Amino acid sequence: MMEAQNDTTETGMSEAAFIRSATYLLVPDVSALGSYYGEVIGLQCDYSAGEPAEFAIYSRGGLAIMLRRTANVDLICPIEKQGGTWDVFTWVADVEALHRELAGRGADVIYTPVVQPYGIKEFAVRDPVGYVLGFGQQWPATGDSSS
Repeated sequence: MMEAQNDTTETGMSEAAFIRSATYLLVPDVSALGSYYGEVIGLQCDYSAGEPAEFAIYSRGGLAIMLRRTANVDLICPIEKQGGTWDVFTWVADVEALHRELAGRGADVIYTPVVQPYGIKEFAVRDPVGYVLGFGQQWPATGDSSS
């Protein structure tokens, strides 16, 4: 008789690695918002379905965003309208460089890079639908003593 294989760590969690995640956003026009994410945020379209597009996945590095068309715009409710901050937050390697890149492409910057009390230097942009994307990095950055 074969012995059962142990696929959990000492904490009781399996060793299955999370590979990637994606935020799922309802939007009125997948193609229009996809163009924004491509041209302004620098994401690439990995997948698109329908004509006109009903669903698409855009990504850049570890960031993936799924866009789903809804005819009922009342269903679209960015977190900022609910009293929150971001709909998507992504940790990046160089927050200042990304801020310059996105601002240079015409992103609607809500706030420029600022060091938060929780040790993240971050900034945020708002997309044309109203979703807020935050970007940040641990601060001070490795080998950097400035703030």
